[in-house]
Amino acid sequence: MINYLAYRKFVTLSNGKRVMFRFLNENDREGLIKLFQEAPDEDTRFLKQDVKDVKLVNSWIDRIDYRKILPLVAVDMADNRLIADATLHRGKHASKHIGEVRIFVSRPFRNQGLGSMMLEELIALALKYNLQWLKAEVLADHKKVIKAFRAKGFEIRATLDDYFIRKDGVTHDVVLMLRPVVKRDEAEF
Repeated sequence: MINYLAYRKFVTLSNGKRVMFRFLNENDREGLIKLFQEAPDEDTRFLKQDVKDVKLVNSWIDRIDYRKILPLVAVDMADNRLIADATLHRGKHASKHIGEVRIFVSRPFRNQGLGSMMLEELIALALKYNLQWLKAEVLADHKKVIKAFRAKGFEIRATLDDYFIRKDGVTHDVVLMLRPVVKRDEAEF
């Protein structure tokens, strides 16, 4: 089992910045609120939940349950602030072998490998928790994101027409992507 409070992983981004991965905890309330409040609306309007809603973010902090959701955050070592959030949502009942991944990286830290490194860490965590499949739902027009997930072994399994609806009522197609936690070529015999 993982010691959630002690867990740390250090990575270096393509621009040379040092970043620490750790699990979200109750001391991150202001940092998580700030991460989402500072993000432009165009970066958050396609997320499943309204992350600009302070009450919602507070409820996440108040109800942290690592058995259900593993919330991984990236911390900029230069100024000790949260710069990204990645979650592994563990399925229940008949889908208890499936985890859903969600990743948000603040704009100044994009295109430096951070999202891919966080995804790799979520894949490693899924393996530790004996999950068999990982799922991601990506807007069909977010081609770079789809390409990044494909690079990590995810495959498009379906396109769901008009599956996502924005606050303003505009709908978007969503690509359902799946990845076996242990890919056949990674399995040991």
